Amino acid sequence: MSSLDPIQSGELSPKLETALDSCVKVLMLEGFRHATLKDLAQASGSSKEFIEVHFATKEQFCAAALHWYFSKFYRQLRSVLALHSEIYPAVEAMLYEFIELSREQYVAGTALRFHTLMDIAGLDPDLSKELQKMKREGMEHFISKFTQCKDELKDEQDAKPLAQFYMTVFEGISIMVQHGMPPEDLYKMAGFSLEVLANHRVKGHSF
Repeated sequence: MSSLDPIQSGELSPKLETALDSCVKVLMLEGFRHATLKDLAQASGSSKEFIEVHFATKEQFCAAALHWYFSKFYRQLRSVLALHSEIYPAVEAMLYEFIELSREQYVAGTALRFHTLMDIAGLDPDLSKELQKMKREGMEHFISKFTQCKDELKDEQDAKPLAQFYMTVFEGISIMVQHGMPPEDLYKMAGFSLEVLANHRVKGHSF
């Protein structure tokens, strides 16, 4: 864990999770520069002392919130990826799961808070580094899956570029969900992207 993240266990109590969610709303309304720890405490329905037990600064709070959102979102995606030994069904399942999770966040109204946190991270150098670290770790995990399955590809050197391509597909899907794209169009987009992977696979692999 980063020194910016005081949540060492990687899990949050229901009380702290509710507090985090309420505090993110305050940061959206008040702005990162103007919101204070007192504002965050009031939003969480608790005392300032409760907030300060976990977070000494707004930066610590934002780092913990980023870890919270990322871990909840990507833990499920990683588990889906691990269920499949071949790359095509693994990517297909992950794309469909990503669409479902993104749609759930959109309907629940939490997706906007996730993107707001990412924007806030750009306002502070340490938070920006923290965000880049989390993105890099996610990318490395995805690349490792393609590398493990490189013998399925016509050219083993395509493993990393293909992983990077699909990371851009995931980001594109996330943006399109925010723009209200219908689910059927999202799945069609995912299907088109899978044609790229199919064209790079060695013939004879079933999917």
